[in-house]
Amino acid sequence: MISYLIKNNIKLMMRSASNVLLFIIAPVILIAMLSSAFSELMEKYEGTDKITAGYRYEGDEEYKALIDELVSGSNDESLVLREYTSGEPEEIMYRDDLCGFVVFGEDSYKIFLSEDHKNEGKVLEYAIGTFYDRWTTSVAQALSSVKTETTPIELKTEHPEYMEPIDSTDYYGIIEIVYFGCCAIVCGAGLFSSEKKNRIVKKFRVSDISETKLFIAKLISMTAVVAAGSAIATALSIVLFGIHWGNPLLSALLVFLAITAATALGLMFIYVTDNMVASIIFVFTVVWISGFLGGSFETYMFSSHPTSLKLISPLYHTNRALVELSCMGKSDYVVSAIVYSVAIIVVSSAVAILAGMIRKRGRA
Repeated sequence: MISYLIKNNIKLMMRSASNVLLFIIAPVILIAMLSSAFSELMEKYEGTDKITAGYRYEGDEEYKALIDELVSGSNDESLVLREYTSGEPEEIMYRDDLCGFVVFGEDSYKIFLSEDHKNEGKVLEYAIGTFYDRWTTSVAQALSSVKTETTPIELKTEHPEYMEPIDSTDYYGIIEIVYFGCCAIVCGAGLFSSEKKNRIVKKFRVSDISETKLFIAKLISMTAVVAAGSAIATALSIVLFGIHWGNPLLSALLVFLAITAATALGLMFIYVTDNMVASIIFVFTVVWISGFLGGSFETYMFSSHPTSLKLISPLYHTNRALVELSCMGKSDYVVSAIVYSVAIIVVSSAVAILAGMIRKRGRA
């Protein structure tokens, strides 16, 4: 009986082909628009082999030996310091495309940083700061020595684990598939309108078919149609934009569970309210808010929402898990994404079936 109901539900949904096409065309269009709009924001930073800055020394000649040692040691590494005896630092930086300019004093220094080379400027600032921290406390001893021994500056760096960068095309190519999949209730519009028009629901309610079977049939059929549409949209986005999905099987499971959870939630609203329009409004409101907090529009990496609010959104867990799988191959949010989706499926299904049973008893 369930298999018959599933086939019949799919046929009814396919009569409203425009609703199904929405899950194929709309995500592809939105991916193209958002990935282009935010491409500059999410560009990967490309480092340079050499960082070039200017400098000038303004102080007594006896201290200049230390500055010369800094310049000599730095030029052997990745930081190149060019001496300018005259000229305004800002004009020199602009003219010679320097990341910064350092004016050395006897026991202090002043750094001018270029707005066009902010990352290189940070390296320059750190290097000069390290030099002064090392040498200012021992200037007197160094100058009084017969032989001054200096060592090149060593920039100690650590490389903690971090999330690899992801470009806007991959990000939105993943996120929008999930977002539109969560609007699964649209596919059910044709099904429920046909049932209401032909009074099929009333016939079911006076029959001996259990509400559980009716619900499961709707859940499976709607999920199957939306998942198929999302799969086609995913394939198109991969071909057109070269979207990279990490761990395809696990990613497919996460998307499928998110679609199933959204379908169960939509069915719950329909069973409780018995009103298709109101249910669509409720579902769209929930999905929009969840997507707003979860990074469906503004990337969750750059959004200003508190983490506590993001963690409330089921879409945040699914989106972050999929994005991290794409760029890192693993994610700590996979488990929470699965738990969230399964919890929504179980709770929504239980409430929907209970509401259907109550309504059936009242009309039997």
